Formats: sequence, structure tokens, C-alpha cells
Amino acid sequence: MTPEIPEKSPIRLDVDFYRDPHAVYRAIKQRGNKPTEVVLETGMAYLPPNLRAWVVTSYEDVEFVLRDPRFRKSIDKAMPLFAASAQGGGQAQDRSSLLYDNMANNDPPIHTDLRKPLNSSFTARAVAPKRQAMRELAESVLDAVAGHESFDLVQDFAFPYSIGVICDTLGVPREDRETFHQWVQTITSDAEPEVLRSDAQRMVGYLRGLVAQRRETGTDDILTQLAVSLGESQAVAQAYALLAAGYETSANLIVTGLLVLESEPDLKARVWADRSLVPTAVEEMLRHQSPFNLSLYRYATEAVEVGGVLIPAGSIVFLAFAAANRDDARFEDPDRFTVDTPRREHLAFGGGIHNCIGKHLARLEAEVAFDVLVRRCPELSVRTPPQHMEWKASPTFRGLRSLVVAPGPLRSGPGTAGAGEAA
Repeated sequence: MTPEIPEKSPIRLDVDFYRDPHAVYRAIKQRGNKPTEVVLETGMAYLPPNLRAWVVTSYEDVEFVLRDPRFRKSIDKAMPLFAASAQGGGQAQDRSSLLYDNMANNDPPIHTDLRKPLNSSFTARAVAPKRQAMRELAESVLDAVAGHESFDLVQDFAFPYSIGVICDTLGVPREDRETFHQWVQTITSDAEPEVLRSDAQRMVGYLRGLVAQRRETGTDDILTQLAVSLGESQAVAQAYALLAAGYETSANLIVTGLLVLESEPDLKARVWADRSLVPTAVEEMLRHQSPFNLSLYRYATEAVEVGGVLIPAGSIVFLAFAAANRDDARFEDPDRFTVDTPRREHLAFGGGIHNCIGKHLARLEAEVAFDVLVRRCPELSVRTPPQHMEWKASPTFRGLRSLVVAPGPLRSGPGTAGAGEAA
């Protein structure tokens, strides 16, 4: 259902927006798909609740903002703008945590310095050899629920698998994953400020310990690269950015990807019957489901006209990647999900200098996950009714807190393909 939106009032983005952002995007499209004023009711990390901002939805306009230097990122310069843009006297969250001072929240030259030590580790060639280890990890995660009547795709597979992949990639001990997972979930949600500060401080302390350890006894991993290339605070902030974004979006893609396949039974049957369709299906999931709903912030350094609308200087701007990826001016029949033709020109990984550094890792991770799910769960179906699905209260990360599926995976052994099978 498309909501009624007053012509001159900002759109309030609330829990209904997290559940179905495309209802709002359809309404914006009906008004000409122009940049639109909004109020984000929910705070998150450094964002205050009731933040007044602009949302850019068309593919052409999103690409324009991604590449226009008048739209900037600097967490320290943005903080007073957040406070000034919060309605009802809302206060910007405490930015004392250094976690937020990472490459995602800064432009060059800071961004360049922070990203440089990582570039070679995330190329397509660099991540390709990880396929076998990913497959073995996915198999072992499913082994834990093999033979069960049902299991939670979010908590029993998507999160453990995605966390394991990023732990192995960065060099973070897997045995710590439950601890930092809870901290990340707090920091990226609408937690109370004191809870947010407490868990952010715990995360900083944990990562500082790992960085110090790598400086003393380095190993061949990304955490060591950060520890020896950057100052302590920079290394901690970068490690957090990679850790949080590196598993949250991948886990959400696995879950929403299955949901969209479940809504298209004929396509799901084709993918389950022919695993060679998995890469194309994953590419379409990235476009159609967009695990990054809204981008992280930008602010206008001067008044800028975007799509015929003047965005005032000092305005906070968010890019609606999910809306741009379903823009009918760019994609034919954009709401239709297909596994026939890959539509790789999507913006699921952003663009410009802030394009997702982990895009090749994310693609491979999702391909392996679905390849293993198809083989180990031949009769898999969603059992949680739509009205009982709880979506995370985040304007950026769109994901479910739980999704019961059934039946459980087949047990490994005779009759199932080995873990070393090529994908």
C-alpha cells in the first residue's frame, strides 16, 4: 500500500519504513521522484532521533550526488549539523567514540589514507581463493542444525556464517564473535544513548587489544595491515567499519534474498534445480533487495540543485540506494525479480570514492551461502508469517531479527556432495 504524503510536509520515516521502504519510495515516485525532505524518527549511532534531512531517490540523482564534491563527509563537521537538524530539540548522539571516525565517514585526504592499506586485500583476485574456506564454513554452520525440524535462518545461519567470514578475513578470533556481535547490534540500532555509549566503549577496548597484539606479534591478516599502517585510533575505527558493515549487510542479503525467492515460487524452483543460476540470482538480490537501504550521511557545503530541487547549504542528505535500484528510468520493469539476465549496473555497493571496498567479498560470500543452502536444504521454505516478521530499526541496514525456515539441512555424508565441490 502506498501511503498518502502531504505535498509540503516532510515525510516521517518510522517503523513502517523499515518494514517496507518501497511503499514510501513509490509515493515519492508518484510526486516526480525528486529529492524529498524527510524526518528520520529513529536515532542510530551518531544520528539523533527526529533528524530532518533530504532523501535522494532517482538513479540519476543518486549518481550525481555520489560524484559531486559539494556533498561531503566529515564526521566532526557533520556533528553540529546533525544537532541543528534534529527536530524538537533532539541532541546528536555522543561522538566521543572513535569508532565512527573511519573511511566511510570521511572524504579525502583522510579517506584516502585510511583506505590505502586495504585496497589490495579486497580485489576480486585477492578474495577468489577464499571460496573453499567459505564453503567449509557454511557447511559447518549448517551441520549444527542438520536434521532439525526447523531453524532460524538469521540466528542459526546468516549471522554465524557472515561473522565467520569477516573474522577469518580480518584475523579476528571466531570465538569472540558472539561478544562483538551483540555490541555491533547495539551500535547500529535505536538503543538508548547510555547503552550505546557503553557498548561502543567495550568495542573500542576490545579492538584496541587486538591492534596492540598485532603490533607485537603480527600475522598475515588485514588486522595486522591496519595495525602497522595506521595510528592506533585509526586502526580501531577501520577495523570496526570493516567488521560491522562486513557481516551485517551480507547476513541481511542472505535473508532478504531467500524472502524474495520465496515470493516467486517458479524462480525459486529454477534456482533450487539448477545451482548455476545462483550467481545471477545473487546479483539480482543485490539490486532488488539492496542490503544498504539508505546510504550513510552526506552534507551540502553550499546550496546545490539536484533533479530540479534546491538543497540548501548545511542540509543532511541520504541516498536511497534501494529506490535507485528500482528506478524505471534506469531498469526495465524494476520491481520484477529475475534470474535470467544480470543487471549489474545497480548501486547496491554505492559508487564514487565511497564504493564498497568489500563488494567482491560480499558477492562471493552470498554465492557460496546460497549454493550450500540449495544443496543442503532441498525443501527449504519460510515458516514465519509476514505479520510476525520483526525488522531491525535502522534506516541503513535493512534486515530481519529472526526468520524461521524448515525443514532443517540434510546431514553431511553419503548422498550429499562433498564440501570441496566446485561452485
